[in-house]
Amino acid sequence: MRALACAAAVVCAIAPLRAAAHEILHQVQRGRALAVRAFFQDGQALADQQAEVYSPADPKIPYWRGRTDRNGWLAFVPDVPGKWRVRVVDATGHGLDTQVDVEPAIGGPDSGAPSGAGPLGLALRPVVGAAVIAAIFGGLYLWRRRRSA
Repeated sequence: MRALACAAAVVCAIAPLRAAAHEILHQVQRGRALAVRAFFQDGQALADQQAEVYSPADPKIPYWRGRTDRNGWLAFVPDVPGKWRVRVVDATGHGLDTQVDVEPAIGGPDSGAPSGAGPLGLALRPVVGAAVIAAIFGGLYLWRRRRSA
């Protein structure tokens, strides 16, 4: 009877460890695209699994659909800021269903916007273009005037 109680205690102590091995974790890398890696707690990737990404603009229809790579990564380029839903599910039903926040682009080096594309930079482009054209024609006028004198 005592041996049975010890065996039951060992099984109860080990059971949570096996359940924790099924927990799905993720990591996010940000840049021009958003990359999400899905993996088990022990580090094993959810490789070659069905994945879907839903935009905050239309949360019912997948924005992107595909498979994770051999390391559990998927990547997409968000077109609007907000909370994007990422789903990765394997055949046994284990998977990841999480939300990733996407900040609005401010024109920084990783935003994908050309440098100087802020409101002032865009307003100055025609002025700078006109100044360059005026300088070219002014130089040609002075050169021709000097040559004929």
